Amino acid sequence: MALVDIWPVLGIGVRTPTVELFVPDQEALERLARLAAEGIYDPQNQYLPRTPVGGWEDVASPEAERRFLRYYWAAFADWRPEKWNLMLAARVGRDIIGVQEIGAQHFAVTKTASTGSWVGRQFQGAGYGKAMREAVLHLAFDGLRAERADTAAWITNHASLGASRAMGYQDNGTTTRAAEGKRVDQVNLTLRCSDWRRPPEACIITGLSPGATEMLGLPWTPANRHADQV
Repeated sequence: MALVDIWPVLGIGVRTPTVELFVPDQEALERLARLAAEGIYDPQNQYLPRTPVGGWEDVASPEAERRFLRYYWAAFADWRPEKWNLMLAARVGRDIIGVQEIGAQHFAVTKTASTGSWVGRQFQGAGYGKAMREAVLHLAFDGLRAERADTAAWITNHASLGASRAMGYQDNGTTTRAAEGKRVDQVNLTLRCSDWRRPPEACIITGLSPGATEMLGLPWTPANRHADQV
């Protein structure tokens, strides 16, 4: 029996002409850890806290890689149908460029998913972050039948906020957090499925098997069968 047969969400993926999202194997995970350790924030931007969700940006190698890996492994170790976080590697051509996450709590009831992502600094500015978000929204809305997708960014992260708003997200208040010993406001945004503008690019979702949907807390029906769906 293959590992994906035991843990079926490992087979979930999304492909578009621009980017592929997939659960990384050991080789891809090593490349991701090294990419994360190289940094994701512009070192000249003093207004962005160096504290991404995984909490590795403020330490040197190899602790940075170790912190990223702990965060990645913890997401799968803590997986439950009522609370899960799927971390997908993003690949363009042969390059591993970053991570796209999608998670939820009591998704079967709330029909709400949250997304977050990062792109390695050397790959930023090429539109890959937008392509990754479009791909994961396909998974949320077309694959999982979500009714709403939430995201957030630091109030000083103008690039991320601008990209979200351009995709139709609406501001949904702020949350005050502590980062690097300072108070920082996080802007919350939300996108309703009814407001989602499906991109013209073809999108293929794979791996939403009966076992995977069960792990996501959803009943499996022909409506959410996405073995190679465009």
